[in-house]
Amino acid sequence: MKNPFLKIKELFFWTDNLLYKIPIIGQKLYLRQLVKFIISGGLLTLLDFAVYIFLTRVFLFWQIHYLWANFVSMSVGAVASFIVNKNWVFKNQGKNVASQYLKFWIIGGVGGMIFYQFLLYIFVETGNIYDLLGKALAAIIVLFFRFIIQKFWIFK
Repeated sequence: MKNPFLKIKELFFWTDNLLYKIPIIGQKLYLRQLVKFIISGGLLTLLDFAVYIFLTRVFLFWQIHYLWANFVSMSVGAVASFIVNKNWVFKNQGKNVASQYLKFWIIGGVGGMIFYQFLLYIFVETGNIYDLLGKALAAIIVLFFRFIIQKFWIFK
């Protein structure tokens, strides 16, 4: 059986080539990175949502404490996000992984999570929006914040 990580690497290589051939995106590095960030973010958001839905729909404790469930699900997604963004989106070959990871967690992780949690709370508690819809809206808003932080500070 072929190594599943090689399949993922092939998929990333194929996606890079495809994006490079699209005239609007092609040579524009920032635009290519933004599209890749959105693709990877979308997939990792699915992971985040899967964990959140599992926790809040299976366990009463997490239903009541949905903000804690959101914290757990975002943390799972954030670890995968660091790996994918460093190696595929920004193709950062920097050797100081520990420093990058620390920056990622302090600003992108903690800062992004606080902003995300705040938005989710406002949407659900003040706006009376269904929690999954509020989570989706918060994720979209936070996406742009995280791209800017990661592009220009963490993986510069």
